[in-house]
Formats: sequence, C-alpha cells, structure tokens
Amino acid sequence: MKAELEVKHKDLLGRVGVLHVGGKKVETPAFVPVINPVNQVVPPEEIRRRFGCGIVITNAYILYKRFRSKAVEEGVQRLIGFDGVVMTDSGGYQVLVYGDVEASPDDIAFFQESIGSDIAVPLDKPTGLVGRREAEKTVEE
Repeated sequence: MKAELEVKHKDLLGRVGVLHVGGKKVETPAFVPVINPVNQVVPPEEIRRRFGCGIVITNAYILYKRFRSKAVEEGVQRLIGFDGVVMTDSGGYQVLVYGDVEASPDDIAFFQESIGSDIAVPLDKPTGLVGRREAEKTVEE
C-alpha cells in the first residue's frame, strides 16, 4: 500500500499536511489514540466523533495472539470498530517486558498485511537497558 504526505505548510523542522493512505486522509500533525483490542474503554468511533481523530494505533501482536482468525476474516478496521486509518504496532514492547514473543518478524509482517493494516510497524527486538556491546550483538543477530 502506498502512503503519501502532502505538505501544506513548513516552518523550520515542522510540517503541516495531509497523509494519504489506503484511500483515506489524515491531517498532520495528528493525535493518535491507542486502542486496546481487548479492553476498549472508549469505543474508537466515539474517539473519532468527539476528538476528530482520523487515525488510531492498536497492537498487532495482541490481535495475533487473541483474535488471529477473526482479525484475518473481518479485518482490523471492522474488528476494532474504526473506519479511519489504522496503524498496527508489532508488539516489540512485549519482547522487552516478557522476554520473547511467539511470532517472528515475518509472521507479524504477514499478519499485519492480512488484516489490512494501513500502516504497519515491523517487529523489532528492543535491547532494554544493556551495554553497547550487548546491544550491537542483538543487531547483528
């Protein structure tokens, strides 16, 4: 899927524009609420209506673990109840917290594509609080 940023105004390092992705538009800069797919405190469409958010982010790894078949069948937009731009984070934080995840970067990338994510963040393996040599070693792996 192709994304394009239409720059409307620039000032120093800041830009105001419109992000075009998947036939949808989001004005930038944008507030991007996080949608927990397991426990939606505020429904995503209410967030859109009340705050004008055209984009949300949700966790692809949680979707992969808890709702894999349903997410592939319905698509991420329908599953979380949001018809704007949906960005999926890969779940790299779970690696940092729990030590590992039961999916490879390729598994998550394929899953994000199969659920129709508009913007997909690849699975990374954060190093946490380690020394430079240990961090370099994880990059080489």
